[in-house]
Amino acid sequence: MSSTPARRFGRLWTGMGMALLSFGVIGGMAFAGWRVGWEHGTAERERRAQATVDSAVRQAMAMLEAGQDERALAFLEGARRLRPADPTVEAALAEARRRIAARLTPTPIPPSILLEEVFQAAQEAYARDDLPRAVELLMQIRNRDPDFRSQEVLSMLRDAALRYGMRLLEGQEERLAEGLFYLDQAARLGPLPPEASAAYQMATLYLAARDYWGVNWPEAIRRFQEIYALNPGYRDTARRLFQAHVAYGDLLRTKGESCPAELEYQAALRLFADPEVHKKAQEMGTLCLQATPTPIPGALAGAGTPLPPLIPVGRLAYAVYEAEAGAYALYVVEAGGHGMRVALGADQPAWQPGGRRLAYRIAGAGIWVKDLESGETMQVAGPGAAWPTWSPDGQRLAFMDGVGGIRVIDLRNPQASQRVASGRFPAWGPHGTLAWTGCAGDGCGLLMLPPNASAPIRLSQHPNDLQAAWAPDGSLLVYATDIQGSWDLIVATTGGFFRALTTGGGWEIGPAWSPDGAWIAYLSNADGRWGVYLIPAGGGTPRKILDLGEQLPDPLNQRVAWGP
Repeated sequence: MSSTPARRFGRLWTGMGMALLSFGVIGGMAFAGWRVGWEHGTAERERRAQATVDSAVRQAMAMLEAGQDERALAFLEGARRLRPADPTVEAALAEARRRIAARLTPTPIPPSILLEEVFQAAQEAYARDDLPRAVELLMQIRNRDPDFRSQEVLSMLRDAALRYGMRLLEGQEERLAEGLFYLDQAARLGPLPPEASAAYQMATLYLAARDYWGVNWPEAIRRFQEIYALNPGYRDTARRLFQAHVAYGDLLRTKGESCPAELEYQAALRLFADPEVHKKAQEMGTLCLQATPTPIPGALAGAGTPLPPLIPVGRLAYAVYEAEAGAYALYVVEAGGHGMRVALGADQPAWQPGGRRLAYRIAGAGIWVKDLESGETMQVAGPGAAWPTWSPDGQRLAFMDGVGGIRVIDLRNPQASQRVASGRFPAWGPHGTLAWTGCAGDGCGLLMLPPNASAPIRLSQHPNDLQAAWAPDGSLLVYATDIQGSWDLIVATTGGFFRALTTGGGWEIGPAWSPDGAWIAYLSNADGRWGVYLIPAGGGTPRKILDLGEQLPDPLNQRVAWGP
């Protein structure tokens, strides 16, 4: 080839390269624009103005690509009036003016041999995995002559943009906005494959969540929770969610809102253990109890205030749904009338034999154990675990594992657990017999597995015989069932004799025996509101002792626990 065409190609190469470089920079800046709120912590009004400008730039770039240069210029001039001297707008304006000037001074269409050399250069860049250079050259060809080797150009361009976009989204460096730009280019040429579409969605959600960082903590928490639910391990989502809860808790604390602040700190601690945050949670919990006129719902008037006995013996643990917080809170009331709140976001209490420690579930976070003497709290099973029950020696817990099984964990070695059965609602008896709701070869109902037995024994015949609880001497069980059409309580002997304990028109569920075996406490909405009721274990007239309010979400996963 002669030197003259080569020089012409060199000039063309330089001009087209600069044009595409400007386009790539501006496109990346347009996507990066949505990050302004995060990077600078702007106020909401400033963020909305920036979002308007970014939208105008993106629309203008699409118009430039379609050859609508004057219309793009009008969009950008309007954006400039809204935000003078914005670098993204200025760069886009320069590109629009350059294109208009180039069109008014037309240059000869390059010979096809020059496009062939550009295509060869693109192939070489693609082969050596220089994907951004390959995308740049292939877009030059498309802009100059869409019909030139159209199938080959489109195929290579889509693959290069797709692969490079995914590389940027999956990399450790912060180049998400740039990765989204390349995936957008690929999406214009055909549907994204499922893995790329999922990566695009996660990156978009992540950048949108960060847009609220430092500006609106509740919205940042909500958006990072959405990402965490989809993929807890995505980038630094878990750590950011932890930090957002702590930051919002700190903000609430400065406003004197101790109860909501405690809830945020507890949410953070369910993600990561942190001594400083734990200290803050305890401090806010103490202030919350002092500031709340009725920290113990129901008949109790205040924390630590002696009242006429609500229960005849021991301590009763129960959960109350706090609508303002959108979560359960776990309380303990003593026979003398003293009460305390044990944990926020907690339910399904279970007393350790002897009564020193209380196990409970935190929805979405698993099973925790709290030492009520020292105040020490520890997590013993992860998300999905529920309905804990103690072994007679107080060293092990059985629980539902969240995938249809029952597991046993030794608290002396909490890293290991053993699956012992398929089923739900385990209850460990005082002599070591484990009962649960499950199915054997001849049907479903309550099953019992005595110590050293090789196979379970079926006690009842109905699949909705649930929430079994043992009498202190191990001779009886009480459980909830809907076999009569409404939820009632049944008392059964281990030999298979049954009697109805309640026959009310409402729900009677979640039972527990008193430590002396004389009473049974349970949950009911017999009068239209949920409450804790007592009834003699031998039968009699029930008495409502605590009012829990109108709401008790997911009632069949709630219960009371009665300990010494």
